[in-house]
Parts: sequence; structure tokens; C-alpha cells
Amino acid sequence: MDPLGQIQAKKIINRIFIFDLVFFAATAAVSLGLGGGLEGRRGLWGAIIAVIVLLVFALFTPLAFKILSRKKIESRKFVIYVTGSWFIKLILVFVALIILSRFAFFDRGVFAWTVFAGAVGVLAIEGLTVLLMGLPKGEEKGGKIKDE
Repeated sequence: MDPLGQIQAKKIINRIFIFDLVFFAATAAVSLGLGGGLEGRRGLWGAIIAVIVLLVFALFTPLAFKILSRKKIESRKFVIYVTGSWFIKLILVFVALIILSRFAFFDRGVFAWTVFAGAVGVLAIEGLTVLLMGLPKGEEKGGKIKDE
């Protein structure tokens, strides 16, 4: 990736990180307030567990961007890796859901709605940020785009 592409990737990383953290904080506050208020202690535990799952979910893409932006890779591969990171984090959420389905000390409704709303919000933020800012582009050499 060219130096300008690395600068663009760093801008994308920072913007996603900031937007994800703001969204995460808002989701955590609403979830903890509603979960605890409507469902008591079980709702509060459902919200706490969901917030932990969302924190991992929200930080996965910025970390993937950070790791990938340090290496010289083609733009197409960069897109594939980032898309792959989204797929991996969805798998991790499903694994967490399977593991947590065995426990009954938390409210599953609060947990499910918090994870669903958070996951949709995080993916929307990340996708829109990448679309609006554009992905790093390769250098143009001799009429052809060269990614390196």
C-alpha cells in the first residue's frame, strides 16, 4: 500500500474507532438503564454480558485495520481481509450466543436485543465509514493501477 493509502487507512481506523466507541457507550447506557429498569437484576446481567460481547464486536474491525495497515498488501486483498474480519466477528457472536444459551442467570431478551441492535449499528457505522471515506487506492503506473 502506498503512503497515501496508509494515511487514508489510518484515518478510516481512527474514524471507525471513535464512532464505534460513541455508539458503544450510548448502547451500553440505554441497555443497562432499560435492562435494569424493566427486568431487574436479570435484565442488568443480560445488559452487562451483551455490552461485553459488543465491546469485542466493536473493537474487532479497528484492530484488523490497524494490523493490516502496517503491512504492504494490495487494496483488493485489504478489502477481502476487512470483509473477512466482519465475517469472523459474526461467527464469534454466534459462538457466544451458543455458549451463553446454557445459562439462566440473565434475561435473554435484554441480551438478544442489545446484541442485535449493537451489531447492526456497528456494522452500519463501519460500512458507511468505509464507503464515505473510500478505501486506500493503489498507485497508478503506466496507465495501470498497481497495488503495492
